[in-house]
Amino acid sequence: MIKSMTGFGKGQLVGEAGTITVELRSLNHKYFDIVSRLPNHLSIFDDKVRDYIKKRIRRGRINLSVSWESKEKAESLFSLDLNLAKRYHRELLKLKRGLGLRDDLGLTQIVSLPEVITYEQKKDNARELWPCLKKAIERALYKLDRMRQAEGRRLSQDLLKRVKKICYYLENIEKQLPKAIERYRKNLFRKVKAFSGIKRPNRDRIAEEVALFVRNSDVSEELTRIKSHLKAFHTALRNQREAGKELDFIAQELFREANTVGAKSASFRISRWVIKIKSQIEKMREQLQNVE
Repeated sequence: MIKSMTGFGKGQLVGEAGTITVELRSLNHKYFDIVSRLPNHLSIFDDKVRDYIKKRIRRGRINLSVSWESKEKAESLFSLDLNLAKRYHRELLKLKRGLGLRDDLGLTQIVSLPEVITYEQKKDNARELWPCLKKAIERALYKLDRMRQAEGRRLSQDLLKRVKKICYYLENIEKQLPKAIERYRKNLFRKVKAFSGIKRPNRDRIAEEVALFVRNSDVSEELTRIKSHLKAFHTALRNQREAGKELDFIAQELFREANTVGAKSASFRISRWVIKIKSQIEKMREQLQNVE
C-alpha cells in the first residue's frame, strides 16, 4: 500500500543520561531531503541520523528536531579555591590597612575575584548517547509511519475511485464510436445531396469517405493503451509502497493517450468524455504529488 509523504511523529526516551526528544515532520518533495536540528552536543551524530532515517523514508522533505535534557543540568559544576581566597583575603587586609580604609571586606568581594570560583561544563561521553538517540528516533519514525500509512490509505481510495470513473468514461467512448461513424455517414450523405442537388449520390464514393474518416479517427489503439495503463496503475497502487514516481509516470502516459483520443475524435460527445477523463487524470496527478 502506498504512503503519503506528509506526517508527524514524536519519540522520547528517558534514560540515565537524561531525556531525549525527537520530532519528525515530513512534507512532499520530489526527492529525499532532510533538515536536521541537533544540539551541539549531539551534532556528531548528524550523518548517522540521516543514514538511519533514509533507510526508512525514500522520498520527501524531513524536518528533524532533537532536544536533550541532561539529568545533571541543574547541578552547577564549580570548584572553590580556598587557598587562593585566603591569600586574597590576607592581601586585601594589608591593602586596607595600608590605605587606611574603613570599608568592610566581605564574602561578596572575595568570591568575585578571579579564579576563586571556577565553573566547568561537565564533559559527558556523547558517543554513549547514540543508542538512546537511535531509540527515540525509532519511536518517532514509528508514529510518523503510521500517520503516513493512514493518509496513504485515504489517497489510495481516492485514486481508485478516479480510476473507476475513467473506466466508466472509456465505456461510454467505446459506445459512441460506432454511433459517431453512422452520424458522419448520414451527415455526409445529406450534405452531398444538399450541395450537389443529386438525389441519389454515389454510395461507393460515400463509403470511401466514411472509410477515410474511420481510419483517421480510429482510437482503438489509444483506448487499449489507456486500459493497459490503468491496469498497471491499479497494480502499482496495491502492491508497492514507494510507487509515487511510477504512478506519476503512468498518469503522464494516460494524459498523453487521452489527448490523442481527443485530437482524433470528430464527435463532440466523445470529446466531452475525453475532457472528463483528462480532468480525473489531472486530479490524480495532484494527489500523486504527495505519494512517496
